[in-house]
Formats: sequence, structure tokens, C-alpha cells
Amino acid sequence: MNEIENALSHIENFQFIHEHLFTSAQPSAEQLKLIKEYGVTTIVNLGLSDAKQHLTHEDKICLDLGLNYLQLPISAETPSDDQCLLILDMLAHLVQEQMVWVHCSKNYHVSCLMYLYRQYYMDMDMPTAQELMHSIWEPNDTWTGLIHAVALQLQGRKATKELQQALIHPNHFA
Repeated sequence: MNEIENALSHIENFQFIHEHLFTSAQPSAEQLKLIKEYGVTTIVNLGLSDAKQHLTHEDKICLDLGLNYLQLPISAETPSDDQCLLILDMLAHLVQEQMVWVHCSKNYHVSCLMYLYRQYYMDMDMPTAQELMHSIWEPNDTWTGLIHAVALQLQGRKATKELQQALIHPNHFA
């Protein structure tokens, strides 16, 4: 691990998802500079602007550093499964050509999305994905319900794709 990687791994609740996707709690302005130096091109902030650990003017700091900046806040009390699906699909698209760093205040809510991302976009087994999520946060009832609702939709998508493949290639499952 080089010096920058070591520094980045010490950001609160840091997680390496894969070579193009990283998550953490709110990075500082100095940490954003290191993130840029490492080669990350896009910051996705799922935190609210009134969060305890919010970085004032994070958008301007990122733009001044030459980072793409997206803020898609998710309510801790009333998260939307549609919004979570949008974010997961967006991340799957972005990481094809960019290095992306996703954060919220403490990385709690992001860790729930990464649990789903790991299973449905990376084909990771559920126990491993769950262990990685629990190393950051044990979701409350609201977020556990959200995870189940989004997982059902992702399972439906997967089943639909498999059915389409079977119809296109009838001998595929023979």
C-alpha cells in the first residue's frame, strides 16, 4: 500500500468496493485532495447538507479540484427504494469508465446500498456482503425494510434478464 492509499484507508468507515468504487464517511477538504490525487474522478454525496459531519461548500471544493460532484441526498427516516435503485444503476454506469467515491455523513446509508451493489451488481454472496455492511453499520428497521424492498426489485430484474436470455437462446438452460 502506497502513502496515498494508506491515508485514504484511514478516512472514517472507508471501504474498498472494487478498483473503481470506494466509500467512506464525510471526507475533509484535505482528504478530497488526496482522493483526487489517487485518481478518483467523481464524488457522489448521499448525505444531507444539514448533516452533523457535512463539509461546507463541498461542491465548490470538488469543482476547484477538478472532480465531478453529484449530491443525491437520501433521507435517513424516509429513504425511497426508487431513489436507491437510481443511485445503484447510476453507480454501475459511472464505474465503467470512472473512479467513483461515494459517501454520506458516517457511511451508514451508503453501506446499505453497497450491500445490495455487491450482491446484484458484483455477484457477491449474501453472507460476505452482509459481513462487510455490518463492519460499518447494523441497519435499523427503516433501512432493513428498504434493503428488502430494493432487493426484491433487483431479484425481479435478474429473473427477467434470465428469462429473456432463455427466450433468445432456448438451449441456454438445456
